[in-house]
Amino acid sequence: MSKVIAVTGATSGMGKACVEKLSARGHKVYGTVYGIDMDPEWKNLPYKLLPCDITDQASVEAFCGQVRDEAKRIDVLVNCAGFGFEGSVEDTRVEEAKFQFEVNLFGTHRMIREVMPVMREQGGGKIITISSLAAQVPSIPYSGFYSMSKKAVDGLVEALRIEGKPFGIQATSINPGDMKTDFTAARVRAAALKPGSAHYERAMKSIETGRKSELSSQGPEVIGELVCKLVDAKTLKPKYFIEPKYKVLLFLMRFMSNSHLEKLMESLYT
Repeated sequence: MSKVIAVTGATSGMGKACVEKLSARGHKVYGTVYGIDMDPEWKNLPYKLLPCDITDQASVEAFCGQVRDEAKRIDVLVNCAGFGFEGSVEDTRVEEAKFQFEVNLFGTHRMIREVMPVMREQGGGKIITISSLAAQVPSIPYSGFYSMSKKAVDGLVEALRIEGKPFGIQATSINPGDMKTDFTAARVRAAALKPGSAHYERAMKSIETGRKSELSSQGPEVIGELVCKLVDAKTLKPKYFIEPKYKVLLFLMRFMSNSHLEKLMESLYT
């Protein structure tokens, strides 16, 4: 059965893969646009794109209000919008760290708060949030604030799963590892991370390791396919992981001490 689905971050990466695959399956899909001008050619797309800044409450209200006014309901919210921030803890200004959380955590929270009353009123719904494998492993050095923001997102979803249950609202997170998307090129770097920083050489080595891994990984289509399956699923699991190698890693982590996990991350990223 066709559902009304709202997707954030719909013009690139995982969000774009989601709106394309969901609309191809006959769903009525609305996606958010941020940071680029609206293109008149988009009116020919099989899904509808609307401007929305998830860091702005009025913008979120306007987007969700238009979806509800036009479609009369919101069956599924897919939170894809987010970005990666790189830099050492010392080189990162508080304002920079706050913006990472403003987008990845609080932007997601704004969208959830706006759709939940609609879902409660209609008797249920689904909230699917793209998190990261970084939420499940020790924080990645020189991407620490990104890791922290995704750990917070996972905590948000965990609470939401229990709180939404009495109203028929299901929630889950998808925690992919490295993916080949526009995310890599769109990373934001701490202003102080430059030659002369005590952390520069190690940080750049770590960042390059992550970049190479992302560029050699699978594309976002696998996320779009999984989201389509979850939209149709009767029940949602707490979390979904994508790559077999990371599933094995998460299993092995159960038997590793914190000290061993820290050494593993250090060996991979420094």
